[in-house]
Formats: sequence, C-alpha cells, structure tokens
Amino acid sequence: MKNCSFGTHEHKPLIKQHHCHDHDHDHGHSHDHRGQDKKVLKIALVITFITMILEFVAGFMGNSLALISDAIHMFTHSFALIISLVAIIIASKSAPLDKTFGYYRVEVLAAFVNGITIVLSILWILYEAIERFLNPAIIDIKMSLIVAIIGLVVNIITGFILMQGDKENINLKSAFVHMLADALSSVAIILGYIVIYYTHWYFIDIILALLVSAVIGRWAYGILKDSINTLLESSPVDIKKVKKFVLNIDESILDVHDIHIWEITQYMFNLTAHIKIDNSSLDNHQELIKKINHKLEHAFNISHCTIQLEWKV
Repeated sequence: MKNCSFGTHEHKPLIKQHHCHDHDHDHGHSHDHRGQDKKVLKIALVITFITMILEFVAGFMGNSLALISDAIHMFTHSFALIISLVAIIIASKSAPLDKTFGYYRVEVLAAFVNGITIVLSILWILYEAIERFLNPAIIDIKMSLIVAIIGLVVNIITGFILMQGDKENINLKSAFVHMLADALSSVAIILGYIVIYYTHWYFIDIILALLVSAVIGRWAYGILKDSINTLLESSPVDIKKVKKFVLNIDESILDVHDIHIWEITQYMFNLTAHIKIDNSSLDNHQELIKKINHKLEHAFNISHCTIQLEWKV
C-alpha cells in the first residue's frame, strides 16, 4: 500500500492552494480606514517627535538624566509610530513577483534595529546614572518640570488623536498603549521633580532615570524577542495544539505531519502541512480543505494555508 497525495507530485492531480479566507487579507481594514489611520499616525508622529527633541534639549541643558531618559522613551514610541505607519503604507502597495511575501518583513527588520538602538540607549543611561551617583550634579528643576508637564500634555493629546483612527487596527492599539506607558512615566517624573524642588534630593533624578530605563528595557526585550523569532521563522503558535486541533476537525482526517507555521509580520501567519485522509472522503476533499482553512483561521489566526492531502490505495 503506497501513499498517494494531492500535491506537488507530477503523477498525481494538483490540489489548488487555498487561502484561509475569501477576502483580501489587509488586517481587516478598508482603504478608507487606511487613509484615516495614516493621517492619524502622521499627526501623532509629528507631535511626539517634536516633544522628544524638546525633552532631549531641555534634559541636557537642565542637567536632568530623568528627562533625557523620558526623551529616549519618547524616541521608542516615535519609532513605534513609524513602524505602524510603514506597515499601513506597505499594506497598500503591491510588490514585484519575486517578492512573494511582499515587503512585510521590512517592518520586522525595523523593529529589530529599533530594539538594538534602545538597548544601547539603556546602557548609556546606566553609565550616566553611575557617573551622576559618584559626581552629583545640580538640576534646573523649574525648566525640567515645565518640559515634563508639556510631555505629559502631549501624550494625552496624542492618545486622543490615536483614538480617532480605526480602533480594530492592531498597530494603532499598540501605539496607543505605548503612549499610555509614556504618559505614566511623565507623571512619575513630574512627581519626582516636585519632591526634588522641595527637598533638594537630587538623587531622585537618578532613580527616576533607572525606573524609566526599566520600562523601556522591558519594551526592548519584547521587540527583540518577537523580531528575532519572526526572522528565524519560529512558529508563532503551538504546533502540537494545531496538529491536535486539525485531527479533531473531521473524522476522515487520519494523520497530520510535516507541519510548518511561520509569521510574515505581526499577526500574519502562514501554514503548510500534509494531511492523510480516509479513502471515503476523496470525493469531498475540496469541502474538507475549505473546512480546515476556515477552522484554522478562526482558531489560530492562520491567514494563509497550503495543504497537501494524502491517502492510501
């Protein structure tokens, strides 16, 4: 008894590749949504970038390490907004035939570079914190406090601007969460400066800088981990769970093997697999494939499937 299959073998019929959905995959956005999202992201990016520059300048002039750290935090969010904007622009463009998965990986490469940049920034902050601890410096509290308040106001305004976009856009959701985190760090810095103003405990500036570094360090870890996993083609979902799930889709499915699952970019999953079926299901194999595709999309967000059927004769 030899195994036969619908697939790439020349002597067997070829099963057409089936996608896990019947609509064009664009992360659930219409062109109108994309236009609005791009507008919202551009406005938020300009405001955030200007505030970041202001915090950098004020931090160096006022000798405030905490403010410089918050400016770096702002930089990470500016980069997050850029990645979100680029992702939407890329999704609107068609790629040449040799770019079979389009330009989606540009987003992942940018995130990886961003993560490395953040790590280098954190190392610089740690070095400066040690230097400030050994050689305490006087801080221009009034100027630093004013700029920190401006930063908080900008984060709140940017948050409201992002809320005007498509609330189902995962990129906009991510950018909004980053803005919220930045706003909370601004609040901590403002409270810290108020304490320094009345107590002259300048070491609080170092503590605030280290706290902000811990926040952006966690963010950098997540960026690097996700981008490296994507670049190494690691499966974004548990393959054992997927195999068990497929075996339970239909009683005619006897075995699932040679499973490969990878992520092109955020939440854009692909799958290839060999599935052995009972001989009695040969006439209904098209319906079975559609059923598998539909189930995988809704259970694991796998948006693109290529399935090769096998059976015994």
